[in-house]
Amino acid sequence: MQATFSAISEPAAGSMIRADADLKALRNQLRETRGRLTAAQERAFAGHAHRLGHDAGQLQGGAELVSYPIVPSVAAMRALAAATPGQRRRRQQVFFNPVIQIRGRLGQGVHDRLEAAVFADGEIDPEDEGRGIRHFPFPTRILSVRHRQVHSGESWDLSIRGEHWGRDDRDDILNVVNVGSLCLEPGASVVVRGNMLILVIQQLICQGGESDVRCQLAILPTPFSVDSSTGPFDGTSGPAGRSGTDGAGGAGALTAPTLAGARLVRPVVPGAADGRGGGDAAPGGNGAKGRTGGATKIAEITIGELAGPLTVLAAGGRGGDGGHGGDGGDGGAGGHGAPGQRTLRGVLPPGRGGDGGRGGHGGTGGRGGHGGISSNVFVSLPPSRAGRVLVLAHPSGGGLGGRGGHGGVGGEVGRGGTHAPEPGTATVRRPRPDGRAGPAGTDGSAGYDGRGRPAPPVFVNECAVEPMAAPAQIPPPGAVRSLDTRRGAISVPATGGEGR
Repeated sequence: MQATFSAISEPAAGSMIRADADLKALRNQLRETRGRLTAAQERAFAGHAHRLGHDAGQLQGGAELVSYPIVPSVAAMRALAAATPGQRRRRQQVFFNPVIQIRGRLGQGVHDRLEAAVFADGEIDPEDEGRGIRHFPFPTRILSVRHRQVHSGESWDLSIRGEHWGRDDRDDILNVVNVGSLCLEPGASVVVRGNMLILVIQQLICQGGESDVRCQLAILPTPFSVDSSTGPFDGTSGPAGRSGTDGAGGAGALTAPTLAGARLVRPVVPGAADGRGGGDAAPGGNGAKGRTGGATKIAEITIGELAGPLTVLAAGGRGGDGGHGGDGGDGGAGGHGAPGQRTLRGVLPPGRGGDGGRGGHGGTGGRGGHGGISSNVFVSLPPSRAGRVLVLAHPSGGGLGGRGGHGGVGGEVGRGGTHAPEPGTATVRRPRPDGRAGPAGTDGSAGYDGRGRPAPPVFVNECAVEPMAAPAQIPPPGAVRSLDTRRGAISVPATGGEGR
């Protein structure tokens, strides 16, 4: 299954041929002009640069300007967004969709309402603004570049972390990027991980049309959990239980030899000949729960002109796996009973073997972490180019619950002592008084899987896109894998969970 823009039908074969021809023409134009913009695109790029505090005259070739302005209020953040009044009105009508609306009474609801005031046509609620005042001045990075080319297999990662401002990574960061011309070669990608994003591109050229590798703009979760816990992303496994100690063997009566037979040196102590029971084992430790998946933040992507097919990937962060329960320890073996004895006072019975110790119970597996939350993603481009956009919006998967630990083995029986022969006999046929085997520990129960959460709501020109049915299998940082779709393999930029 692939997500499709419901308001736009699939282009006919003739239109696809024309699109390829347009792509070749624009590609030739790009080679000839080396990324120069049209006069209208140049004016728009310079206008955004000026609005963001950058001098377009200093942005020649691939030169970049980066600034970190003081953004003191929600109103100041609103001024940084690129949405037109009409786009804001239409966005407000779809902003509080079921994914966003359901959390309106939670703390996240305050963030959502303030984001509606920044990116849509929501009103600034003074009470909400007061609750969010601790986030201000809001950490903001603004980047402008006239031309950027991302080569095949490369990823332009726009993400920025809180350490630049000396802040915790769980704080929101506004990431504003103004690009004149952006050329993506086949297999290239532009990625943002867990930042609030305003991305403005005057001319986007995707060179993947002739191959089956489509270009990507990837809106991905933070590469770490943003919950209030600490520790590794996946839960640690519980320790194994300590095994029980073996029981001591029984001691026979102390005798001295005489011509008439063995003589007791001291009175017989009841039970002294019995073997001692094995010690009970300790249970295995419980596995720790996995942490909540990374959060996918709101994004506004504005494209002035699109040449070639574009894939927009938006995915929630998968929860961490729960740790496995520790195995229970083994019960200690029972001690052996002392053998029976013949004395001048009669035959002493043998000692009973000790019982085996109880095996330890297995630890419970840790619960899988819940999937990360996601916010709205708005993509705006000319209506005539919307049919070239493929959207893959994946929900966040919950982590797997940890396996329960195995119960420990019960302790072995202690052997009873042998019977002493009765007077006048050479052998004994009575059974040996062995102990009982220790009961085994029970296996620990598995942890519950974490709960998944809905995909980021994606809107192309304020029209909703159908989400994917299953989570994306997004690998940890540093790895790249592919997602197969009906249109070919799609390279997924690296992200996932790392210990924080």
